[in-house]
Amino acid sequence: MSSTVKDQHFLWQFAPDQEAKIRYQEYGQDNPEKTPILFIHGYGGMLEHWNLNIPEFTHNRKLYAMDLVGFGKSQKPNVRYSLELFATQIEAFLFLKKLDTIIIVGHSMGAASGIYFAHHQPEKVKALILANPSGLFGDMMDGMASVFFGLIGSPMIGDVLFSAFANPLGVSQSLMPTYYNQKMVDAKLINQFTLPLQDKGAQWSYLSPSRRPLDFRLDNLRKPCNFKGPAYLVWGADDMALPPHKIIPEFQQLLPQAGAFIIPKAAHCIHHDAHEAFNERLKLILDSLD
Repeated sequence: MSSTVKDQHFLWQFAPDQEAKIRYQEYGQDNPEKTPILFIHGYGGMLEHWNLNIPEFTHNRKLYAMDLVGFGKSQKPNVRYSLELFATQIEAFLFLKKLDTIIIVGHSMGAASGIYFAHHQPEKVKALILANPSGLFGDMMDGMASVFFGLIGSPMIGDVLFSAFANPLGVSQSLMPTYYNQKMVDAKLINQFTLPLQDKGAQWSYLSPSRRPLDFRLDNLRKPCNFKGPAYLVWGADDMALPPHKIIPEFQQLLPQAGAFIIPKAAHCIHHDAHEAFNERLKLILDSLD
């Protein structure tokens, strides 16, 4: 993204006695004929993770991206993180920018947050474009994975593991399996993902999915969910954590109208890993919507 785009912030009061400073950026010009897009990053991410996507779409519509509370350069308070909290942040952002409706482009946990928001406020979402969404896992959680997440969920062990992870080496080892094209995991990307881990309160947000995994799942939503508008699943064929042939049917129970597009030679971070193919698919989807 252009270095001339400046960070903006708003103070979000999400509870009577709790607030957080949220970072966002906006791009392009208002176009009454084109629905604005809100890009929402995944777990551990930040708005810069869309830096190979957003510049391709700024010429004819308004675009926004923000750091979810607890991640990126947004504040990281000691609160109960959940998809519900992130959906409430989306609602607050729409109110701030006076947006009646948006297209949500979300990755992983950000996609799950978009689904949660669209289920509860379907009238505010024109379409959902979901890149390797999390939140539904079927039978993917094997015994050893359950034990591991249980260990991370233990406060003392979790904090120790967080300290071991919150450095460039730990970040690199975590990012590598999420990319097919591992050359994309360069020093710049590693630095982007490492810096927020040094912020005050980062351990609360980053350990929340393992300490309270049910708060980050979509199993409790009715199937089909309340959102009946256009929905699209764009998946990396080589996502080992969430393999498309097992997970896409789970999401199509929730969103039976969702078309599925599988992009080869791409893993979990599809929008960055295979950005050219992802951008091409995103353009085709947007052209069909407007």
